[in-house]
Amino acid sequence: MRARLWIFTVLVALALALNLARLSLSVAQTGEDTMRARIAAASNALRGQFDLLDARLAPRAVAEMPDLVELVRAPAEAGQAPAKPDERALRAAGGALAPEPDLFAVVTPQGAIVSRRSRPAQVFDDVSQLPLSQTASGGIPVPTFATFDGAVYRFEAARVPGAQAAAVVGTLVDDRLAAQLKSQVDADVTLLQGGKIIASSLPPGEERSRLARWAAAPAPGYGVLQIRLPLAGTALSGRLPRGATRYAVRGALLQLDGGVHAAITLPASPYLAWLGRYQAFYIAGLVLLLLFGFLWGILAKPEEVVQRVELTEAPDGVVSPPRRQPRPSLTATDVGEARPEPPPRSRDVPWSPGEGPSGELPLVERGPSAAPTPEAPMELHPAAPPPAPEAPAKAEPTGEQAWSFAPTAGQFTKDETAEPALGKQETAEPLAAAAEGAPTAAPDWDMPPPPPPPPEELAQSASPKTDFSFAGLLDDGAASRDGTRGPGANGTSATATAVP
Repeated sequence: MRARLWIFTVLVALALALNLARLSLSVAQTGEDTMRARIAAASNALRGQFDLLDARLAPRAVAEMPDLVELVRAPAEAGQAPAKPDERALRAAGGALAPEPDLFAVVTPQGAIVSRRSRPAQVFDDVSQLPLSQTASGGIPVPTFATFDGAVYRFEAARVPGAQAAAVVGTLVDDRLAAQLKSQVDADVTLLQGGKIIASSLPPGEERSRLARWAAAPAPGYGVLQIRLPLAGTALSGRLPRGATRYAVRGALLQLDGGVHAAITLPASPYLAWLGRYQAFYIAGLVLLLLFGFLWGILAKPEEVVQRVELTEAPDGVVSPPRRQPRPSLTATDVGEARPEPPPRSRDVPWSPGEGPSGELPLVERGPSAAPTPEAPMELHPAAPPPAPEAPAKAEPTGEQAWSFAPTAGQFTKDETAEPALGKQETAEPLAAAAEGAPTAAPDWDMPPPPPPPPEELAQSASPKTDFSFAGLLDDGAASRDGTRGPGANGTSATATAVP
């Protein structure tokens, strides 16, 4: 009993452990594939967002403003130097900028004027300090990230037609821009330049420090996935979940222009933290199951085994006869003499139809004693066979023998009235054989049929049958007192001797 309980517990625990391993591998693989797909989609979306940002700057529309073109056009008099751009140029360009960008500048070879949000306009004599200022001299402008006055901007420029001037528009790269990009790409966005974070959607502090270290040596992820459990806290962090990489953050590093890199990161806790907690509770349940099964096997009561012994061999010296098919019951038959079974009868008469003159049954004429009476109705009987020679007369009973209930003549044969010998010879031989230990043969019930009855018995059996009546007995008694035997109630005549 104890061993069976322990084996059952171990088998159940093994099946549950295999199920946990299969489930863990499936969930971990699904989580990894989902995070990789999201990072790839976010990377493509980030590149598209920068293209949209460049389109919103629209420097070409600013450069083609008529007022701005008129102000920066070269003087009509020969030898006169072009004037430096001033605030009138900024106001002329401002009508095409809605909303106002973070930086707007008008550049000529003589100087530049720069307008920034929440700051007064500044005039620069050295235009080389402003990114993309070479566009005014005929250079081809290309959108780029650049630093101006200690801040990083996304610059784009366009040349003013018919003049040596250019319109430069820039967007400040800061945490606000990173937050906007995060809402568009559904992932954390961090922009780095020279290994330093210039903008990020991550909260300042440890998160940004770990990302900077990871950007220096890129990998599929960084950090340790935190698994918080009741009572245990974060003690199992770094050990769970099993079957999956236990990085806290998954990310990808993209290279942009101007020496700027973009880091796309996703937290792994929504995909794998629950799996770690599930495994912890599952393993705790397996441990409790094994402990319960072990204690149950120790404390369980031993099973009482009851063995039943059956004797399959007969005692020494006694050999049972072989089994035979059941025979018909011998109730109400002679014990000492076996009788064959009667042949099947198709009717209630023992002869076949057609024995009469016209296929009908012949009738038998009877004497006066056979006449129908109210007590004994007339019956039809078949013709009796010819009478046999008369038997010698028997002595009439005398005295009390006349009143005894002796069997009717012809009712029993000589052999039938005799007391049966109970098969002494047949029964003695099997008993002797059994006592000697020899096998006994099954009794053979197929005995030869008895001899046919005498014709006189057939004649007597053909007599009409009547019901029993005490009137017949009274008539027989009266006749016996007269010394004669008259017809009785049963239609037979008999003589009797009076008793003194």
